[in-house]
Amino acid sequence: MEFTRRINALLKKEIKSLAKNWNILLMCLLPVLFSFIYTNVFRGGVTSDGIGKYEILYMCLGMNIVLIAGFMIAMLIAEEKEKNTLRTLMLSGVSPLEFLIGKVVITFVVSEILNTLIFYIVGMHSVYLGKFILLTSLVAISMIEIGAVVGIIVTNQMSAGTVGMPIFMFFLMVPLFSSFNKKIELIASFLPNYNMNLMFQKMFSGGEIGAGEAKNIAVILIWIIISGVTFVCTYNKVGLDKWRNIR
Repeated sequence: MEFTRRINALLKKEIKSLAKNWNILLMCLLPVLFSFIYTNVFRGGVTSDGIGKYEILYMCLGMNIVLIAGFMIAMLIAEEKEKNTLRTLMLSGVSPLEFLIGKVVITFVVSEILNTLIFYIVGMHSVYLGKFILLTSLVAISMIEIGAVVGIIVTNQMSAGTVGMPIFMFFLMVPLFSSFNKKIELIASFLPNYNMNLMFQKMFSGGEIGAGEAKNIAVILIWIIISGVTFVCTYNKVGLDKWRNIR
C-alpha cells in the first residue's frame, strides 16, 4: 500500500508539472510534426513497395525515443532539483525504484503515444503495430534510464541541456550515419536504437523476428540493465550526500 501510494503521488506530481511545462510539451510535438512534414514533402518520391517511408520512420522515431524520452526525463528531474523537491523526496524515504517508476511512467506513456502517432502518420500497416510497440518500448526504457541519470547528476535545467544534448545526439546521429562508414556502423551496432532499426528492417520486409535477432535483442536488454544499475547507484550517491549535508 505504501509503495503504491508513493508511486501515485509521484505520478500525479509529474502530470501536473508536465502540463505546466510548455517547453517540454512543444518539444514532444516536434517528432510528430517532422513526420507529418517529411511524409507529405517526400510522398512523391516513395515507391510502391514503401521504400522511403522507412527512412522517415527511423529518423522521426529516433528523434522521439532518444531526444524526447531521454531528454524529457532529464529536464523534469533537473527542474525538481532546482525547486528542491528532489531533496524532499529523498528525505521522505523514497527508494530509487519508487522514484524511477513514479517519474518515468508519464514519460514512457507520452513517448509510446508519440511513437504510435508517427507509425500511422508515416503510413505503416497496423499488422506491425504490436511488435513495433514492444521494440520501441524496450529502447525507450533504456533511453529514459539514461536521461534519469543525466537529470540526477546535473544541477539545473540549463546544465541538463549542456550535459545531456551531446549524449542524446550521439545516440541519434550515429545510427543515421551508420550506412556511410564501416567504423560508424560498428559503433552503431552497440547502440539499442540501431539494433531496433535492424529488427524493424527485417520485420517490415516480411521476415519474422527470431533466434537470428538474439544479438540485437541482447544489446537492447544489456543497455536496459546497465542504465538501470547506473541510475540506482547515482541516485543512492546523491541521496546519501544530501542526507550528510543536512545532518
